[in-house]
Amino acid sequence: MKTVKSNIAIILMTCLAAVQLAGCAKNPATGTSTFTGGLSEAREIKIGAENHPKIIKEFGGEYGSPELRRYIDSIGQLLARTSERPNLKWRFTLLNSDIINAFATPGGYVYITRGLMALADDEAQLASVLAHEIGHITALHHARRYGQSLLANIGVVAATVVGGRPAAELGQLGAVSLLQSYSRDNEYESDQLGVRYLARAGYDPSAMGGFLARLRAHSRLSAKRRGESPDSVDQFNYLATHPAPAARVDRATRLGQKASVHNPMTARDIYLSKLNGMRYGDDPDQGLIRDRDFLHPKLRFTFRVPAGFSMFNTSKAVNAFGPGKSRIIFDLAPKPFEGSIERYIARVWGSRLRLRQLETIQVNGLEAATGVASLRGRSGTLDARLVAYRIDTKTIYRFVFLTPTNQTARLSTDLRRTTFSFRRLSRQEASRLKPLALRIHTVRRGDTVNGLARRMPYADFQVERFEVLNGISRNDALRVGQKIKVVTTQ
Repeated sequence: MKTVKSNIAIILMTCLAAVQLAGCAKNPATGTSTFTGGLSEAREIKIGAENHPKIIKEFGGEYGSPELRRYIDSIGQLLARTSERPNLKWRFTLLNSDIINAFATPGGYVYITRGLMALADDEAQLASVLAHEIGHITALHHARRYGQSLLANIGVVAATVVGGRPAAELGQLGAVSLLQSYSRDNEYESDQLGVRYLARAGYDPSAMGGFLARLRAHSRLSAKRRGESPDSVDQFNYLATHPAPAARVDRATRLGQKASVHNPMTARDIYLSKLNGMRYGDDPDQGLIRDRDFLHPKLRFTFRVPAGFSMFNTSKAVNAFGPGKSRIIFDLAPKPFEGSIERYIARVWGSRLRLRQLETIQVNGLEAATGVASLRGRSGTLDARLVAYRIDTKTIYRFVFLTPTNQTARLSTDLRRTTFSFRRLSRQEASRLKPLALRIHTVRRGDTVNGLARRMPYADFQVERFEVLNGISRNDALRVGQKIKVVTTQ
C-alpha cells in the first residue's frame, strides 16, 4: 500500500511539473515568465464578458448620464493606450453603488462605483484608480490567481494521497498562505504599474498616494463609526478588495515622487463639475438613512435607532453600531412563513437558540413577536433580543439587538423604543423622500469647515465626514473662491 501511494505521488508531482511548464506565459507588464495555468487571452475576454451583466446587476446597474459615462471611459481609454496591452477591448463602467470600491475582471473590464468617484478630489485621483485596475489586468493577476489555484489543488491532492487527512489539511493551509502573500504583492505591483500609466498619460503621479491616503482616511472614519479602533485599518486585510494600510500609502507616495511629468494634469475643475448633482449615499431602492431614521420609500417602512448609534446600509441588511460594542441588525426574512409570528421565531429563526421570554406583541398595528437568548462571542457573552414583524403572508422583517451583558440593562429602554418605532410609511410620506446629492460649493467670506459641515444632513461625525470628503482638516482656513464638496438633500 505504501508503494502504491508513493507511485501515485510521483505521478502527481510529475503532472504538477508538466502543468507548470505548459501553463507559463510572458508577463506583458514585467517581461517575466508568469504561471497562468494556460489561461489564454481569449478565455480571459470570455470570462469578463460573461460576468459583465452579472456585476452590473449585483451593483444596482450602471450610473450616470451618457455624457458622464463617456467621460469615465475617455479617461480609462487614455490610460489603457499607455499600457502593455493596448489592443484589448477595454470597458470602463460606473456602477450605481455608494460603496467605495473599484475592481477589474479579466479581458479588460474595469469598474468603479459612484461612491468612489465622490471620494476622489480630481481627475488625476480617479485616473489613479483606473490605472491601478488596468495594472491588475496587464500584469495577468487574474491569470496568475487561476494558475496558483490550479497548483494549490494539485498540491492538496498529492498531500492527501501521500499523507492522508492530516497532510491534506497542511497542504490546504500552505495554499491559502501562498495566495494571501501573493494578494499583497498584487496590490503593490498594481500601484507601481498605476503610477507608470499615470505618468505616461501626463497625469500627476502623486495622485496615487493622494487617493490612497483619502481611502485610508475614509476607512479610519468607518472604523470609528463602528466603535472600533481607527488604527485597525492599517492591518493588511485580505478580505478587503483594496486595503490601504499606512505602509501602502507611503509606498505609493514614494513611487509618485520618483516619477517625473512635465506640467502634470489634475483637471480638478472639470472633475468637480462632473460631480455636481451626483447622487450621494443610498439609492432609494435600497432605503435611505436620515439622521437616526431608516426609511424605505419603495418598501414603505421606517424605524429609528437610538442616539449614539451609527447606521450602515447594505444590500442585505442595515447595521447600526452603538456604545460598548452593541449592535443592531435589521433585515428581511429570506423565506415566507404561514404560521404565527411567535412560532416563526421559536421554530424557524431562533430554532437553534435557547429562547426565553417569548411573546407576541402589537407594534403600530402589526403582528410582532420577540424573544431573548444568550450568545457566546469572541469578546464574551452577548444578550440577543430577536424581534420579528409580519407585514403579510410573504413578508417578515426582523431585528436582532446584540448587547454585551453588562450593557443590556442600560440600553434596554432605547432599544425598546427602536422596536416600537417600526411602522409602515404612507404613500404620501414615501413620495416625499429624496436621495442625497453631492454639490460643489464655492467658498464665500465667513465660510468655515465646521459651519459647512454642520449643514450636512448627518446625525453623527459631521465634521469628520466633511474632512474625509474634501481631504482637509477642520483647522484649515478656507479660501474665498475655493471649490469644495458638500452633501445636501435633492
